[in-house]
Amino acid sequence: MCWPRRLLCAGLLILSSAWRGAPHAEEPSCKPLVPSKPLAAARIEHGHGLLWRITGATGGDSFLFGSMHVDDPRVMRVLAQVDAQFNASSTFALEVVIDQAATQKLGAAMFYSDGQRLSAVAGETLFQAATQRLANYGIPLPLAEAIKPWAAFITLSMPAGGNAEPLDLHLMAAANKAGKRVLGLETIEEQIGVFESISATEQLDMLREAVCNYTIFQQELQEMVEAYVARDLAALMQQSLRYASPEKDAFMDKLLWQRNARMAARMTPLLEAGHAFITVGALHLPGERGILHLLEQRGYRVEALY
Repeated sequence: MCWPRRLLCAGLLILSSAWRGAPHAEEPSCKPLVPSKPLAAARIEHGHGLLWRITGATGGDSFLFGSMHVDDPRVMRVLAQVDAQFNASSTFALEVVIDQAATQKLGAAMFYSDGQRLSAVAGETLFQAATQRLANYGIPLPLAEAIKPWAAFITLSMPAGGNAEPLDLHLMAAANKAGKRVLGLETIEEQIGVFESISATEQLDMLREAVCNYTIFQQELQEMVEAYVARDLAALMQQSLRYASPEKDAFMDKLLWQRNARMAARMTPLLEAGHAFITVGALHLPGERGILHLLEQRGYRVEALY
């Protein structure tokens, strides 16, 4: 899998780990984040379960599956638990259809096209630190000079070295092979727009945190994988909202809550028709602003199956 295509898959991994670096004392330019008020797991609605049966007044049952956009073997083993529901579906939907056109659009959006250079935008110190990390992802210096801060941030929020097909792409390929109807709940332009709408200053803050706290970030990603395979959505939400700031709150509103409302609305016709298998990042599911709650508000019954 080429790097831009893998980055596209990772964009929604950030939905599980967005802008939540921890303070690191070795880098003087790194600013510690203020811990947010801890969330009580017992109060997080729909806090356990990855596979949910969605039942409405019309159509047959459909299924909503919370994924994690990585190729970790522990995550991939979850697929065995959803085979029956996936195979029984006639329609498959995911957050965005990841095809050649989407990959090309993402590749164009990730890089400056106006002659800007990351070393000039970020400053030489941050740029050099970022390039050392980006090299682990097979990104050479000339490419690192052209990459935008948000794209570098997403890259460094991924586990390095993975080349297998992430869970979402695996399901999409299987759906296409089986002749299912395959749909995206969003367009690639909408997903790119989330990051392009972030100010240049905030993009640099995100990149700085990813560089400063890279080791901790990667350790926390492993914790999130463990929470995922344990089907602990409450823990995923607690980890993702561990730190707070007005800037992060605004970012999370764009990245999670606004998109939850959009995707819940767009999956409604599929649920009305029935026999759909829909997969979104697991962090989209829980909480009072999560997709499961939004579907309940629309009159659907949700039931955890796994």
